[in-house]
Order: sequence, then C-alpha cells, then structure tokens
Amino acid sequence: MRIAAILLFTVMLTSLALSQISLTSSDVQSFYGPGKSWRYLENSKLSTTLNMGTPSSLAQSWTLPTITYTDTVWMDNVLPSATPYASKFPRATHAQRAIQTGGGTTSTYYSYFRMTTDSLISLGDALRIQRGGTDTTEYTFQSSLYMVFPFTYGKSFTSRDSIPIAPGSFIIHRSTSVCDAFGTLMMPGGTFQALRMKQTSISQTIYGGTQFSSDTSVQFSFITKEGYFADISPKDKNPTGSTIPITGLTYYSVIATPTGIADQGQSLPTEPILAQNYPNPFNPATAISYQLPSVSFVTLKVYDVLGKEVASLVEGVQSAGNHMVRFDGSSVRSGVYFCRLQAGSFNETKKLILVK
Repeated sequence: MRIAAILLFTVMLTSLALSQISLTSSDVQSFYGPGKSWRYLENSKLSTTLNMGTPSSLAQSWTLPTITYTDTVWMDNVLPSATPYASKFPRATHAQRAIQTGGGTTSTYYSYFRMTTDSLISLGDALRIQRGGTDTTEYTFQSSLYMVFPFTYGKSFTSRDSIPIAPGSFIIHRSTSVCDAFGTLMMPGGTFQALRMKQTSISQTIYGGTQFSSDTSVQFSFITKEGYFADISPKDKNPTGSTIPITGLTYYSVIATPTGIADQGQSLPTEPILAQNYPNPFNPATAISYQLPSVSFVTLKVYDVLGKEVASLVEGVQSAGNHMVRFDGSSVRSGVYFCRLQAGSFNETKKLILVK
C-alpha cells in the first residue's frame, strides 16, 4: 500500500508539474523576433488517423504520424520599420515576410502583428507584386485576436464578428479557442511538453431576424514553448472519440534565419506545384503560392464546399517561375474552401480554412 501511495503521489506531482506549462508573451516574442524564421511543412492529402487524446486535467502524450512533408513556405521575422509599409500599420510591433522570385516576377508578402503582455493581434497584410515594369500592392486592414497570454490549460478566448448581407439579414461568425489538454508531443523536431488547443468555429446566417442556417467545424493545434506548432485538420467537422480520421497536418518550426534565405526560389522550378496557402487557417486574407516549370495557361480559382466558384484569382498565360497571389475572404463566411490550380494538364487542389 505504501508503494502504491508513493507511485500515485509521484504521478500526481508529474501531472501537476506538466499542468503548469504556460505560453507567455515573452515566449511568443521569441518566436516572432527578428533573426528567426518559420519553416512551414504540410500535407493536406492525408488519409490516416491520429490519437488526439481527450480534454483532461491529467497529462497525456501524443505522437504525430510519420508522413511526407513538403517545404511550402519560409517566413522571415522582420522589424515593421524595416518593411516598406510600416506607415500603414503604425501599431505593429512585429512583422513577417515571404519572398518568391521567378519568371520575371517577384512577389513579397508581409503580415503585421501587435503583441502586448496579454495578447497577440493580427493587424493585416500586404502583397507586393513586381512584374514587367509594374509594381502593385494589395492591402488588408482587419484586426483579429490570435491568442491571449498566458495561454495555459483551461484558458479560452472568443472572437466574433458579423457581415451584413441585406437589411435585417447578416452572417454571424464566432470562434472559440480553448486549451483543453496538455502533455508531451513527439514530432519531427523532437519530444516536447505541449498544449492542445481546440478551436470551434460557428457560422450562422440570419434572414429577417430568423436563423436560416448554422455550420460548426473543429480544428486542433499543438503548441510548445520552444516554437513548434502542429495544426490538425479532422476529416469530420465535429469529430468524436480520441482517435480521429485526419486529412491534413501542418507543422511549423521556428529556427534561426540562414544567411541568404531571401534568395530562395531563384532557380527555375522543375515541376508544377501548388503550395498550401499561408497562413492557414486565415482571417480574412491569405497568400497562395505556386510554381510553373514552363510558360502555361493558368487558372487559379477558389470554391466553396458545394463546388460554387467563390473567386477567380488567375486566368491567363503566365511565365515559368514562382508566383504568389492573395485571396481575401472578407466577403464570405467562415468555413472550408478549396483552391484549384490548373496549368496545362496539371491539376492540384488545396483546402483553405477561413476562421472569423
């Protein structure tokens, strides 16, 4: 009995220690600090399962499945003052930049954030495209709450907005994120203590004061203090049980910026590729990158889950090289969308998740 009591006490102490995992403003300041980069790996065509565990106040352990990742995006952390659009985002304390060059086109994507002692807020983004003597920039100005600090077990936060569609009619979006579990996570970068975040998004359509439809979807994320993240896309909108089918896994790691990282993508691509959009999930805009090995007639369109075309982003002949375009989801409701690239005989589709 004494041995059993000691073992139980040890387990309780271990769980108590792990329950103190807390993501602070200082931790995230380090993630977004200049001189570091985000390496973004993803696979959005999975057909596997993952033991996600359950909401619990006791420590758990998770293991990401062994899959093939594609290095799709590299974002450099930069000072807002070092970007050409600092004056348009005067409240920004942090910024990120991605550059792609090829086929006579240079696309540069900037995202801006404001970090305080208790929150991380996205302020918007800018996409600059330089091609054939032209230089254009598109902007998005919309603040959204990314996280509150300290983020630890039991902490939750909610964001909400609405879009008017007619007199007396509108779409309401509400997203609630909660840290509902903690433990250890085994991933490509090693094994770390981690927090599990469950994000539940609800979109309701109101006509004349009466609810016409309501859609709910769930996504999971794992977060570590070392700067590793994993986003999990369940196959079902509302998964049940601990082991669930998943269709997508995105893995982020924060590393020191290698010398010359901005020169990536200078060589001519050898095959067509549609990269996963970044960020994903997004609100309200995201950048979509793709590469072409030769001159091609290209169409790049976004569809909703019913197959209805939401946006036509590209339609015409484009040169070989790396390309980047921006999709603004301000006028559509939260949910899952699909981006389809057609270039000659090549077809590729990626899933986009808009969370407002």
